[in-house]
Amino acid sequence: MIISHEHKFIFLKPFKVAGSSFEFALSSILGPSDVLTYLGPDEEKQRWKAFKIKEQRNRKSLADLIKNFTKQDKRHLKSLRWPKVLNPHATAEEVAAVCPQTVWDEYIKISLVRNPWDYLLSFYYWNPSGIKRKPFAEWMFDNRHLIGMNNHQYFINRDCVVDCFIRYEHMMNDVDKMPLPVEKILAIKKHLSVTNFKSGFRKKNKIKEVRLLEEASSIDPIIHTWCDFEIQTFGYVKPS
Repeated sequence: MIISHEHKFIFLKPFKVAGSSFEFALSSILGPSDVLTYLGPDEEKQRWKAFKIKEQRNRKSLADLIKNFTKQDKRHLKSLRWPKVLNPHATAEEVAAVCPQTVWDEYIKISLVRNPWDYLLSFYYWNPSGIKRKPFAEWMFDNRHLIGMNNHQYFINRDCVVDCFIRYEHMMNDVDKMPLPVEKILAIKKHLSVTNFKSGFRKKNKIKEVRLLEEASSIDPIIHTWCDFEIQTFGYVKPS
């Protein structure tokens, strides 16, 4: 998640849309006044090495802690970490709550979007723990709460707040739509073209994946309900 005062945009980071890679590439154009959340141990090391920038301006003040001490703050302190203002996947509502109204109103909100069926397959295959998972249909039913989860980055009170969507499937082209100078766009695309965080878990096999989706077709009505925005706006369809 990024709030760039230098370039007047807010990046709302959804799940399973190459968000960390995109945020890393965006970091190439950011300055010391911008708000950045944490990427992950290895990714933060790479970001610092490449751009001399890391998570910044995201620590809660002591006054904030005293005024509104949360369970999450307690967990951070017990882990010897200072509590954060925002987490990397902060919702649009959470970001709006900490932004001055003029910043929220004036800055361009940017986010990423992906085919909802492909998004669920990506979640299924992303398995850093290596624990054996149930067959996809069973796993999907158990994890149906994941469907439409990115709506929290797109909407506040059912109103879409995102001004600029970057499609996962056309990311390099869609970056051109961002309201930034050409040289900044080129810098982002340069780093995006060679960055691929959180990859290597999924060995794509279209025939197998189509079969998995068919076996889990009972969740299609839920997808059409909770991901109606992505389906209607971007024309996403179930892979076949």
